[in-house]
Amino acid sequence: MKNIIFLTLHVLTVQGNIEYGEEDEPFHREKRSFYKSGKLMENETSRTLDFLLTESGYNKRFRPQFGGEPVTVYVNLAIRSMGPVDENKEIFSLDCYFRQSWTDERLKYNTSGLNELALNWAFLAKIWKPDTFFLNGKQSFLHKITVPNRFVRISPNGKVSYSQRLTIWAACPMNLRKFPLDSQICKLEIGSFGYSVQELIYKWQTKALSIDDGVSLAQFHLANWTYKEKLGYSGLRTRSGLRNDSTVQIDFLFERQTGFFLLQIYTPLTLIVFCSWVSFWLVKTEKGGEVPARTSLGATTVLSIVNLGFGGKSKPKVGYSTALDIYIILCFAFVFAVLVEFACINFIDTFVKRFRLWEEEQKKKKEEEEIRKTKEAEEMKQNGAVTKGVYQVAESEGGQLAVPHGADGRVSTQTRSSSPPSGTSSPPLAKSECISNVSTQDACVSTEDDFEDIEDDEKEEKESRLQCLVDAYNMIFDCLLRRCFRKYHPDIVNWYIYSNTLDVIYSIDDWSRKIFPIIFLILQMIYWSSYLYIF
Repeated sequence: MKNIIFLTLHVLTVQGNIEYGEEDEPFHREKRSFYKSGKLMENETSRTLDFLLTESGYNKRFRPQFGGEPVTVYVNLAIRSMGPVDENKEIFSLDCYFRQSWTDERLKYNTSGLNELALNWAFLAKIWKPDTFFLNGKQSFLHKITVPNRFVRISPNGKVSYSQRLTIWAACPMNLRKFPLDSQICKLEIGSFGYSVQELIYKWQTKALSIDDGVSLAQFHLANWTYKEKLGYSGLRTRSGLRNDSTVQIDFLFERQTGFFLLQIYTPLTLIVFCSWVSFWLVKTEKGGEVPARTSLGATTVLSIVNLGFGGKSKPKVGYSTALDIYIILCFAFVFAVLVEFACINFIDTFVKRFRLWEEEQKKKKEEEEIRKTKEAEEMKQNGAVTKGVYQVAESEGGQLAVPHGADGRVSTQTRSSSPPSGTSSPPLAKSECISNVSTQDACVSTEDDFEDIEDDEKEEKESRLQCLVDAYNMIFDCLLRRCFRKYHPDIVNWYIYSNTLDVIYSIDDWSRKIFPIIFLILQMIYWSSYLYIF
């Protein structure tokens, strides 16, 4: 009985399969294709490619849907590494997989068992592909080791997937006024070199960008990125004017990491400024033992600021001042002000000491002048008494006049007469009254030799005129210096700085110990708050 029932069920099953054989035929056909041999699959793939590229009349020089709707190209990026970001050249680089996909209905196929055509990079030379380029690219290149790093995939519905590994160097205009406290936005713009928006449209895929977890930069941190699609006029031109293009753009926000600059520049500059303030505690002494120490300390700090700040190679070479330049100038100004403060107090001490010496010399000169004048007055009185006595003696002897000559006391006599005889000449003059005259021949100098060669003397005349101008300038400058810095001034003795020089110097150093740190701290607060929160 059981055998009869089993045979009956088997017969019914066979009849059902015969009746519904046409519906089950695709299933059996797909099941049989799974077990095709490799040789058979190779032959079918070759026949499919021959049909698509040769027998169907495929022409790679024409885009898909030529003369009709524009082709839509979807793109995305898979970034493997980024950097460096070079602020001197204003460029940035990235290593990525650049992927494009579009639909070419001429490449549709319906080969059984063939879900996707994975083709070699050499196949790209036989199909149409978009002429995509980077609008702000500078030195991009395709990796070719060990073979060109690109591939293509074709789906049965005609969708073409094209991927390639690129290293892209793109231009990035930067504003470095806040360097090194800045952040930069660098864009990567992608478009077609030859097709306008009427022929080719670019769009981002659903996931436009993917970045590996290990991506990092030395001086920057990739804080954020945004992407967008643009339709509008680009920088490319046609005969009618600017071309209307379709482009896609991705913007990278790079925030600079300031650790290097804080450790290598900001901290050393600040410590150098602090070291320069040590000179305020080198107290002034009578012997001047602090002068070499303060001079060497001031010169060393100034040269250190110049070497570390202005001679650094890590600064960008731009035509405007950056935040780092402002800080370097600020520190240099404070260090230089410390040196100027020491020069001022040293000048005050030296000037007062010299003025005291000048004052003593002036007093000695006045005393010597007074002694000389008293001696001359006494000599004049004595000479006057002697002359009066000589005249009196001569008159008493009768007939002769004694004439004194000079201060040596020599006396010459002359015979007196009531009236000289007529026709006689006047008496001869005494020898002491004869004045030796300078020969006019010795005073006259012949100038004939000075005018012999006029042409040769033109240069000398010009030089002499220039020398006269220089001498006149020097004379005026000397007069001004003497006027402004006269050695002897009657009011200087009454000044407080003259009588209490050390007190003034100590007070200047004392005020400097307080004012310099306070002003430096205020300027530091203004600097950091301005560049971090305001600008």
